[in-house]
Amino acid sequence: MKVLAVEDEPILLRQLTNRIHEALPESEILAFDNANDALNVLIQNVINIAFLDIEIGDMKGVELAKRIKAVYPKCDIVFTTGYSDYAPQAFELGASDYLMKPVTAQKIEHALSQLRHTDISKENVQGLYIQCFGTFEVFFDGKPVISLTKRAKELLAYLINKAGAVCSSSEITSAIFRGNTDSYLRVVKKDLVKALENIGQEDILIKSWGVLGINRNKVRCDYFNYLDGKPEAVNLYNGVYMSQYDWARDNSLLNISKS
Repeated sequence: MKVLAVEDEPILLRQLTNRIHEALPESEILAFDNANDALNVLIQNVINIAFLDIEIGDMKGVELAKRIKAVYPKCDIVFTTGYSDYAPQAFELGASDYLMKPVTAQKIEHALSQLRHTDISKENVQGLYIQCFGTFEVFFDGKPVISLTKRAKELLAYLINKAGAVCSSSEITSAIFRGNTDSYLRVVKKDLVKALENIGQEDILIKSWGVLGINRNKVRCDYFNYLDGKPEAVNLYNGVYMSQYDWARDNSLLNISKS
C-alpha cells in the first residue's frame, strides 16, 4: 500500500508521516512539502491514500486532490487543515475525512476507519513486523505482541539493533543486563523463545552455544529497511530510535547513514 502525505510545513510533515507510520507500519509513505513533487510521483506510483494539507503553497489541496482523482479515481483523500472553511468543498469531492490540526494518532485512526475504497484490514494481516523508530515495538498481524516480558523485549531490541551480527552472552549481559549473571540471561532468552514460539516466529533467532542473533532475512523492520536505503524508511527516520533504551542512543550505523 502506498500513502501520499503533502504538507508544506516541514515539522508538520514529519509529524503527519510519523502518525501514518504508526497506524500503517507496513505502508510505503511518499512525503512531500509541495504539490508539484507530489504530482510528479503519480507517474510511477499507484497511490491508495492521500493525506493533503488544504493550503500547499501556490496550489490548494482541493485542486491537488482533483488531479490525483483524475489519475486514480479510487484513491482515498484525507484533508488536513487548521481551517474548517473548505470542509463542504472537500466532501463534495468525495473526501474520506477532514482532519483539523494538530493531527493526532487518534485522528489518523478515525480517518482510516472512514476510507471509501481502501481495505486496510489487508495491511494488518502481515505476520511479524518490528518498529524501531520512535519506541521499540513488536507487532504480529497488526497487533502488539503482549506475551513479551519487559526484559525479553529488550533482549530482542538489542539483537535487532545489531542488524544480524551474532552477540556473545557476555556482551549481551554487559550491555543490557548490567550486574546480572549469565543464568539471568538464560531465563530471559527462554522467555523470548517462548513468546516467539507462541506466534510461530522462533526461527528468526540464530542460536548457538554462547551466542545469539537475529536472522535479518526473516524479519520485516523499519530499521532494516532504512539500512537497505528504502525511501519510505529513510523519510520516516527523525533521529528518534528505540527511545526507551539508553544503550540505543548512540547507534553508529544510523549515524553513518545520516552523514
